[in-house]
Amino acid sequence: MEFSISISELARGLHRAQGIVEKRTALPILSNVLVEASKSRVSITATDLEVGVTGHHKAQVAREGSLTLSARHFYDIIRSLPKDAGDVTVKKLDNNWAEILCGSTARLSSNPDDPRSTQKSSQPAEILGVSSIEYRLLGMDAEEFQGLPEISQAKLFPIDPAALKAMIDKVLFAVSTDETRYMLNGAFFEQLGKEGFRMVSTDGHRLSCVDSKLAKDPKAAGLEAGVIIPRKGLAEMKRLLENEEGPCSLGFSENNLVLRLGDVTAVMRLLDGQFPDYRQVIPESQKVNLVVDRKALVDGLRRVSIVSSDQKSDIKIQIRKGRLRVSTSNMDLGEAREDLKIDYLGKEMIVGFNARYMLDALNSIDTDQVDLSLEDDLSPGVLRPAGDQTHTCVVMPMRI
Repeated sequence: MEFSISISELARGLHRAQGIVEKRTALPILSNVLVEASKSRVSITATDLEVGVTGHHKAQVAREGSLTLSARHFYDIIRSLPKDAGDVTVKKLDNNWAEILCGSTARLSSNPDDPRSTQKSSQPAEILGVSSIEYRLLGMDAEEFQGLPEISQAKLFPIDPAALKAMIDKVLFAVSTDETRYMLNGAFFEQLGKEGFRMVSTDGHRLSCVDSKLAKDPKAAGLEAGVIIPRKGLAEMKRLLENEEGPCSLGFSENNLVLRLGDVTAVMRLLDGQFPDYRQVIPESQKVNLVVDRKALVDGLRRVSIVSSDQKSDIKIQIRKGRLRVSTSNMDLGEAREDLKIDYLGKEMIVGFNARYMLDALNSIDTDQVDLSLEDDLSPGVLRPAGDQTHTCVVMPMRI
């Protein structure tokens, strides 16, 4: 294997792998990326056996082949090279060693039997006074690397990448991190008839539910039963949607979700099990319904929670005529309260909440005004963008 590639392009592919490879693992191969050179491109694959990503990058290939290299060290080497260095040459040596060359020595070997090998790197003779930079990095045999699952049978359908990213942004905060609650370690994704799609997450203390059209033809998904996308998969999908460009499509192959975005393909294993009936948690209607300035409530919660208990982050929300009061009392530190003006003429009500849970829900809403509904001090609070039923956040109360 021998190829020459733009340093910035190679760094982009290796950076994409950093969030996926296992830093500490009993299988050293999972800390590596698979580098494959063929025809006029180089493919970089990373996987932790649950989530995997492959990206394709244009390159000048003198000899085809493959090798796995440490994802972190290979990336650190490439990003340390001078920014104006242009190209870097990577060559596989005996015993799974890789030679990495930059500068005047970064030239592809001549191979008269391969017309591609006559191409020269655009590498300048000297870079900032450096005539050459050389590394040798020990890799592992590519045959030991477990590639991505077979996805040739996946039926992909085009989606709006911005709409998918918005859905993930609105539910990721409420996905459980408690490994003992396996079915809550991901977001439930289902088709809503012909109307579009729904994504739901909950950790038992709060819930977020968002609906979106997402695709022109929702029927193509075949998601009536719904699937559970793991937390890490959601995070990697979000990162790809933020950093990659190109046509976007989604599909499913056996128990895997496939996301294709331009020249990048992500595959993730879905969680196997039954997501709880989230509809029972969302109240259909509640007695008190308010419209509150979102930023003012966020700022008030942040200021007041400074003196709340570090463990519980408990705050009180008191509603009375024309006023919403956020307050807390900490025996070890002090007290705080802040009043917001609201349009309310009903009976007084006091409900306790975890300030962090309320802030997470409010920060997932992207409108200036929010609808806040309450029933009593033992019922959940419901937050929605003002006048919008497509996004619902539910926060369970705390005893005060």
